[in-house]
Amino acid sequence: MIRKIPAPRRIPPAAPGGTARRRARYALPAALASCVTLAIAACGGPPASSNGSTSSSSGVVNITWQTMWSGNTLTLLNQMVSAFEATHPDIHVTESSIPSATGDAKLLSEIAAGDPPDVFTEWNPVLGEYAADGSVQPFTPYLTGAYAGLEKWLYPIALQGGEYNGTLYALPMSMNSWALYYNKSMLKAAGISSPPATLAQLYADQAREWKFSGGKLQQIGFYPLSTGFEYFGSFFGAVNCFGSSGKYDFENCPGATNEANFFAQYSRYPYSSITAMEDAYGAVAGGDDDAFVAGKEGFVMDGPWEGAQNIPVTNQSMVGNFGVVPFPNTVGGPSTFGQGNYNIIPKGAAHPRQAFEFIAWLAGYHNQTFNSQIDPKGGWMPASPAIVQQPAYQAWLKANPWLNVFVQQMSSPYSVTPKLTKTESEFEAAEATATEAIAEHTKTPQQALAYIDQQANSGAGG
Repeated sequence: MIRKIPAPRRIPPAAPGGTARRRARYALPAALASCVTLAIAACGGPPASSNGSTSSSSGVVNITWQTMWSGNTLTLLNQMVSAFEATHPDIHVTESSIPSATGDAKLLSEIAAGDPPDVFTEWNPVLGEYAADGSVQPFTPYLTGAYAGLEKWLYPIALQGGEYNGTLYALPMSMNSWALYYNKSMLKAAGISSPPATLAQLYADQAREWKFSGGKLQQIGFYPLSTGFEYFGSFFGAVNCFGSSGKYDFENCPGATNEANFFAQYSRYPYSSITAMEDAYGAVAGGDDDAFVAGKEGFVMDGPWEGAQNIPVTNQSMVGNFGVVPFPNTVGGPSTFGQGNYNIIPKGAAHPRQAFEFIAWLAGYHNQTFNSQIDPKGGWMPASPAIVQQPAYQAWLKANPWLNVFVQQMSSPYSVTPKLTKTESEFEAAEATATEAIAEHTKTPQQALAYIDQQANSGAGG
């Protein structure tokens, strides 16, 4: 499963091309890592450097692709590499998987040593920092000729997620989209006839679904505090809150205040019991399980991978027992938090032109038919609406109509991507800490917002 930054409890399934910057910011186990890497590497000649970037005597350019994925996603990466090489016989790709906990540190050390991979899949909140300090290469030299229309081809939120100061530095393989899942049988048992359309209805409905026995938590209604401030921002107009000086200013942002107060409503529920329950489920099924998948949670805000991948793989009894609606909000229309798995070309990459060609292909540019077939396998949103229109993707939507909510949100004018800044990682870490502080009653909502600003603006650049 997928994403970027400190991961919330439910990380989207690692999407080639999507969101979910964080463990996805998605989720997937690590068992297949070594065997898939060996299988991919075995397809071509030996590397000339530790990262394998070189040109062979036959004229084939060998490029390296470094990712932080594991498990089932690596099987899909293998398929993608094979398909690319079949249509690009002059380029060979060697993919390697590294632990996500040390992925960025390893990348920076490779850049410093002058031996980085040609392509790196980044889901952590460091793109702005890397662009600012020159650790990644801009794509401007390649956005000509056959690639002149690439930026307009993308969803606006997909483009925004890879831009720093108006220059494109990264392209997503896929994007994430977030909506409200509900358990049909739990809804019926609580005497509720239809899913909530407002935040007030959501709070009232979920309150009827909590169950405790002997002081032990048995069933959850809804608990946004285990997911985090960041992921709910688009529903409140609280994604990009900056003051006139360009600094983060969540303390004086009305949308952020509304979101913090929304979280405070749910702080009455036992944070430690909920996180223990979620951690217990997340430790099984390769991390694809959670309380909702297990049928023990009435509502959850999550992405398409939950219904398309996690539920059918982990708990067949939940298939057909869930529905999806846009998350109730205060902004006036359905929206999603823009996020994805972005590919970058590190400073010093040996073959940047071929790397960009591969990155654009992974995004689906001039490769829409294949992408429309591979994205459904992981439950991923594509980087472009053009892929959605392909027959294979349309067939997936027809077979699973609940997915339409996620697709529609990708083009919504209310959907927003966080602006890339030099201190984006500090900002997102602060959001996660502030959420926990509200849950544990160590900060008031307003104090939590002040903390976000203080931490996010403390680094160079603000």
